[in-house]
Amino acid sequence: MADKVRTARRSAQRGFGRVFDALGARPFGIVVFALSAALLVYLQVGVAGSIRADAVALAPMIDHPASVASFVTEVYVSAGDAVDLGTPLAELSPHFIDRELSRIDVEVRKLLQESKLAQARLLVEEQRWLNPQFRLRPDRPSLEQPTEALYAKELEVMQVRRKQLLEDREALTITASFSGRVVAVAEPGSAVGIGSSVASVSPEFAQEIVAYVPSDMGPSAIPVGAAVHISRPAFACRGAAEVLRRGATVQEAPGQLRSMFRFPVHGTPVYISIPSDCQLGVGQVLSVEFSRAVL
Repeated sequence: MADKVRTARRSAQRGFGRVFDALGARPFGIVVFALSAALLVYLQVGVAGSIRADAVALAPMIDHPASVASFVTEVYVSAGDAVDLGTPLAELSPHFIDRELSRIDVEVRKLLQESKLAQARLLVEEQRWLNPQFRLRPDRPSLEQPTEALYAKELEVMQVRRKQLLEDREALTITASFSGRVVAVAEPGSAVGIGSSVASVSPEFAQEIVAYVPSDMGPSAIPVGAAVHISRPAFACRGAAEVLRRGATVQEAPGQLRSMFRFPVHGTPVYISIPSDCQLGVGQVLSVEFSRAVL
């Protein structure tokens, strides 16, 4: 009798094995798959009916542009360094400014000489050397004042340009416009154009939270202004947060939100305010919940 029971048990096991082979999986694999699917549903929906999503705290990088075309001579910081307001970041060469100043100084001297020569010629042509009291010819006015005004205007333009160059020369040291952390800085010797970024600095603390929700979740599910609960880490924020805006297209989430196997995560970004009592580090990973009551 015992032999019959063992034989029946082996037959049943072989039968289950053939079924799993036909399905292309073993019991353990099926269990793992089922648990993974259940966990995904739990994370996205939650037992309380809320919409859950992973998020990351972000802040925009602020570029520090060059006011003149030049090249970098000195770099005082490296990527990752913490800086305060006014901290020197890099130094630009005064070579091109000094060359332009020299050219303007030559032009000014030349213009002054031309002005004196023109005035002398006018005196001769108008024969003032014969009668100093005779200011006007009977048939035409003197050209002395218009000529003097013309050269004075040209000199004024050059002086304005020279003053601007001197101000640009004082601004060759690129300094941090706020406290934060250096993201990138130009290499020594690299050329920079007017308006080109010499260094980028990120604020010390994040300025908004970006969550990535499934792309098939319509805008009505998480409208602008909806309340948001930051569930992880629990101590991060206790104040009220709300949806600021929604992205229009599906995007790849930052690397911090990649899956266990480092696969990219995609979703529709939802931008969330940071409560006033929060100080989140840039790049900090969070979990947020949107209540389904807003549907």
